[in-house]
Amino acid sequence: MKRKLIRKSVLQDSIDHLRVVNELDNIDCSHMDVWPSDVPFTELHCHTIREWAQHSYKPYGMSCFGRVASQDMINLVSIITGGIEEATQKPRLIGVFNPRSPLFLEKINLNGLFIFAKNNQPLLISAAASAGSTAPVTLAGTLVQANMEVLSTIVITQLINPGTPVLYGSTNTIMDPSTGNIAYGSIEMSLLTIGAAQLAQFYNIPSKGSGALTDSKGFDMQNGIERFLGLSYAVNAGHNYITCAGTYESSLSEALELLVVDDELIHVLKRGQEGISINDNTLAKDEIKNIFLNNKNYLGTKHSVKNTRKEIFVPRLMNREKRGPWMRSGSKTLMNHAKERVNEILRTQKGPGLDKSILAELNQYIKEVSHRTIDDYKKLEGFDPSKDVSDIHP
Repeated sequence: MKRKLIRKSVLQDSIDHLRVVNELDNIDCSHMDVWPSDVPFTELHCHTIREWAQHSYKPYGMSCFGRVASQDMINLVSIITGGIEEATQKPRLIGVFNPRSPLFLEKINLNGLFIFAKNNQPLLISAAASAGSTAPVTLAGTLVQANMEVLSTIVITQLINPGTPVLYGSTNTIMDPSTGNIAYGSIEMSLLTIGAAQLAQFYNIPSKGSGALTDSKGFDMQNGIERFLGLSYAVNAGHNYITCAGTYESSLSEALELLVVDDELIHVLKRGQEGISINDNTLAKDEIKNIFLNNKNYLGTKHSVKNTRKEIFVPRLMNREKRGPWMRSGSKTLMNHAKERVNEILRTQKGPGLDKSILAELNQYIKEVSHRTIDDYKKLEGFDPSKDVSDIHP
């Protein structure tokens, strides 16, 4: 019997995602990359916000999917933080908005954008054009169209609330000519990511790129090559914010082990960005002279002790032992080490938790949300013009 490699995610997977990200030094924010299938879709945003508050100290990214859900998010964060003033002056949420290529802004997403902007939450405006299907097949043409989509949306945020913090984002890629699928692991996506960073720098707007993406369906060489390729291009292009850690299969699947792997890859790239420091200490002229004159080596000298940790990156997952010691310690692969790290985090990590009264208030709010119907959402979003239904408010 063939073993099933993937399964539908549940709320506990979302919790585990939050807990793992909270403990990783090089991943600064969680996004709702894990969508639980065991809670109603119309309540999903509420359950994940509650669990985020209990298990993570880091900000949380959520889609601007509608006025109703977005206002729920603001209301819930206000309960968690002690009031709307705290929630707006010190934002905890990041709103994600994707224009629909070509050149269309969905009403339901604009409804959510208005709520996020009005409440001063940072907005990640990210075009997701596909060259050859929803954008010109030429990469330059795709950048022109995506630029129009992103800039027009940014203008709207500033009309709603001047000074709303925004990120110029790119999730642009190509349509694979052989399959018709989007190709997140393609070199062209990396080139489009670089182009978006350069445009954002031209406009002097902070930018978001996509990294660590792969079209691989398993933990193979393709997975490693594509995720590091995309991540390295996004980092070296100068993007201020990079998403998609832990994902694979064109971001449709996630593995907690990959979050840990990506954390290490990011650390490697950060070390690369530091480059080689040149000063009297690092040139080590006196050290070289002293070693030569005394016929010694550099092991354990004061200079080596002082500078080793500053100069040399020591990996946590990648193994540098010789084959003998490696085999005696279990012949563990990178993914074995990543799995051990995940298990360690889930065994020991403790989040901020919530006061019982706040948790009760959140649960009561979610209970009220659970009574809404799809028709209620349609009316509240303005899709039934024959009905006059007021907006929801804190």
